[in-house]
Amino acid sequence: MTLAPQIEGAVSIHSPAAQFAHAFGQRVAAGLLIGQPNPRSNYRVVEAGPGRIRVRAAEWTATNVGLNEWELCLLQPGSVQYRVRYWRWACFLLGLSGILGLIGLVLLSTLDVRGYIARHEATMLPGLSIDRNVVVAWAMAVFWGFAWPWLLIALHKRPLRRLVARLIGEVDAQATTS
Repeated sequence: MTLAPQIEGAVSIHSPAAQFAHAFGQRVAAGLLIGQPNPRSNYRVVEAGPGRIRVRAAEWTATNVGLNEWELCLLQPGSVQYRVRYWRWACFLLGLSGILGLIGLVLLSTLDVRGYIARHEATMLPGLSIDRNVVVAWAMAVFWGFAWPWLLIALHKRPLRRLVARLIGEVDAQATTS
């Protein structure tokens, strides 16, 4: 599993490419995620050509779901190949987690954490010494600030693939009925 914030794949469709492309453009204009305008679903078609559509998240939408940049290719009949990049979502996540991690590290290095834990036994993890509790506090600051965001970026891929397949399926169903 790669940590790069992007997914690729293909979804089969039943509608002709031109109908699907038109319906997809209408869906983006109406509100990509739920089919109606919503401030959390602000997307724009930035390029539409024969067999290719590019969509980009506008404004703060990029931090909401992770569908930052979509590229759909309709080169083979009955199939949509997609590539989704979510670097803006990942950068927001990395930045926010990094700031929190740095705050945690600064607090751990400037405050008397060992003394605090010794004075407040309720803060200790059962069965661990004071020094081991301090090590756990440092490990948690490092993990949540610097490792967790990368794991979250990787874990985000599966739900994002399901969302892409669902959206393509909804648009395909709409394209075949119109």
